Amino acid sequence: MIRISAMRYGRGLLAAMLVLGTPAMAQEAPPPMAPPAPRMIAPAAATIANPQPDHPAYSDLILAIEGAVDKDIVLANAMAVVGQQLRADPNVGAADAASPGLVDEILAGMRPVIDRHNDRVTKDYRPRMMAVMADYLTPEEASNVAAFYRSDLGRKLMGGVISNYSMESVIAAGMKEQPVTEAQVRGDITEAVTKGMAQMDKSDIEAIGREALANPALMKLQRISPQINRLRTQMENEPLSPADDAEIVAVVEAVFAKRFPQ
Repeated sequence: MIRISAMRYGRGLLAAMLVLGTPAMAQEAPPPMAPPAPRMIAPAAATIANPQPDHPAYSDLILAIEGAVDKDIVLANAMAVVGQQLRADPNVGAADAASPGLVDEILAGMRPVIDRHNDRVTKDYRPRMMAVMADYLTPEEASNVAAFYRSDLGRKLMGGVISNYSMESVIAAGMKEQPVTEAQVRGDITEAVTKGMAQMDKSDIEAIGREALANPALMKLQRISPQINRLRTQMENEPLSPADDAEIVAVVEAVFAKRFPQ
């Protein structure tokens, strides 16, 4: 029997989007043949002596970013990659060939567990994300960034990036029971940003450039990405709870038992 346990794919899916689609990052990783956008140079972000670290603007910013993310698309992309990894395993691949649909049935049973886990980890890490924002952004800057993520342009940018976010490197590490690294997290995001930007119209890219120039907090947010990346990596390495792990194992065992009865 194939035992699948402690799989790390899909951890913190929403938090992985925190700086995924900011204009500054998009400019630093331009896709080949993409229309040129205004050149933007932002100073490195520095921590601030914030007298209002608990200001509601920081929780509102996190909620605005999460609201721009269609987590069903992100989870579907992730599960598709998990399916590819499972089919690449000789034993699982042979079983799926002998009983078509086996892997899809396993994924369908696993998905609610992973979704529940993602929600728990995202909730647990939300205060830490807010604390990072409060270390670098004033309440007014946080409100300005939140407004961008709620705008049509911000949501369009995020939508394009999210549709291309598959987490292949992160998932491959998790399936091999290896720790997920910051480089893997950053690589998957850079690929998604590059592909998402490549699909945008020239007018949209120019509008993003103008928005970033008019809203310096967006540029500043991108400079906070190392701190956010570290938190995202920690989230990717958060283990399943024993109950969730056992539920996934039970799903796999039940599918095999049904399709290959003794």
